[in-house]
Amino acid sequence: MKNHKFQQIRVNVTAPGDIVRFNAQTDKQYSRIRGIYVSLPEERLVPGSLLGLKVNNQDIFEDVHEVKLLTSGNQVAPNQKFFFFEEHLDAAGSTVEGRYTDGQPAVENGSSAFGYPYAVKIYLWLTNEK
Repeated sequence: MKNHKFQQIRVNVTAPGDIVRFNAQTDKQYSRIRGIYVSLPEERLVPGSLLGLKVNNQDIFEDVHEVKLLTSGNQVAPNQKFFFFEEHLDAAGSTVEGRYTDGQPAVENGSSAFGYPYAVKIYLWLTNEK
């Protein structure tokens, strides 16, 4: 078995200003969540976007945590994109709950917004290291 896995959680955002709750479960074959990386399809969607995260009902990020602290641009090497957790976060089938808030202002009068809908990809770096 591999020592690590990158598990993806997809969050679908349909309109500017959306607040989307999500639930997932980590792979049971891995013992620890080592890090997190958030990928958005366009950099213009990053400002103002927020992510709240809980693992097994333990607050990791409050709902007002800025996504810009968990993402990076193309200029960053792939192996340096992750935010690493200093504390040990259990994986092994843990429940992951969260709330993503889109940072763009809501569109008025039923107008369609450019770039919507889109998918936020949250990558959890799972490992078997201690």
